[in-house]
Amino acid sequence: MMHFICKGTCGGSSELEGVCETEGCPKQWELLEECACEDGKHFRGGDDAEEVLVVKDSNGTVLHDGDDVVLIKDLTLRGSSRTFKRGTKASIKLTDNPEEVDCRLEGTAIVLRVEFLKKI
Repeated sequence: MMHFICKGTCGGSSELEGVCETEGCPKQWELLEECACEDGKHFRGGDDAEEVLVVKDSNGTVLHDGDDVVLIKDLTLRGSSRTFKRGTKASIKLTDNPEEVDCRLEGTAIVLRVEFLKKI
């Protein structure tokens, strides 16, 4: 399916031709580029097909390395009795999987699914 993505770092996309309107994006107000994607990974058209990984939180907001997020529900750490409460803040690092991020919660390094996170 063809759609359009931003050439900047915001990872914005649209079903219609247009410009990037994301605040703070270095390519704000520039034309979106046509692409064909598979499973959340975007491939830009043209000879230099460059892979762009788009990771979104539970609300559909695009996430980047170093973003601050909060948990949207209580999560129990598997294999222990430790529970991380809703509202716990963390800084994230993206992985190769668009559905997971690395982070540190209260001194514990873990991988979290993005469906349990909201960008601050």
